[in-house]
Amino acid sequence: MERRHLAECGSTNTEALQHLREGGGPLLVSASRQTAGRGRLGRAWLTDQAGDDAALTFSVAMTLPADLDLSGLSLAVGCTVADVLDPAAGRIRLKWPNDLFLDGAKLGGILIETVPLPDQRRGVVIGIGINLQPLPTDVDRSTFASGHAALHTLDPAATASTTLDRLAPALRAMLADFETLGFAPWQAAFERRDLTAGQPVRVGEQPGIARGVSPRGELLLETAAGLLTLSGGELSLRLEKSL
Repeated sequence: MERRHLAECGSTNTEALQHLREGGGPLLVSASRQTAGRGRLGRAWLTDQAGDDAALTFSVAMTLPADLDLSGLSLAVGCTVADVLDPAAGRIRLKWPNDLFLDGAKLGGILIETVPLPDQRRGVVIGIGINLQPLPTDVDRSTFASGHAALHTLDPAATASTTLDRLAPALRAMLADFETLGFAPWQAAFERRDLTAGQPVRVGEQPGIARGVSPRGELLLETAAGLLTLSGGELSLRLEKSL
């Protein structure tokens, strides 16, 4: 897999998608600073802190069969990242469908985008952002609705380069397995780190109790009307203090 590092770009996902549209092969592209980074539901993901090691932002681009079911891919990615950074599974938790939490605050996120390609193939780009350093003291923390966690509290020696070197081979192996096995092998791994399991949540406007995920990575939500099975898409999950 080709690796490319940029001092600055709008979005590593945008760079990776363009690479695939132009017929490029597997690529890992990282950037010290993103000026137009994005997350799910149109949210921004910016890396404007000073220094190359404030955050790690990168994207993995590859082609997969067009008919491959990508359900649960973001969860498998999250499990892989968490297992590399916190192998004891003591502190990093996963929030369906795409967030990583450390000690109860958001550590990072995952954004998956696709592009149709010729010959029954589909381009898949996995964007990952991880906070490395704590926020500067003068930053308004009220803008971080899920809090802000930094990998340095778990691994003070972590840098963008060393963290990426640890993650890259694990992600390559995970993607090779996912192409043939789907999400099911990661279901148990996700359940060990599930941030919301057994807790009252709201998905869109629907309240319920989170009951884990299906073998396809769908959220299982216990409601007054019964158990609902919900796929990621444009749905957003949040913890509730009470139903």
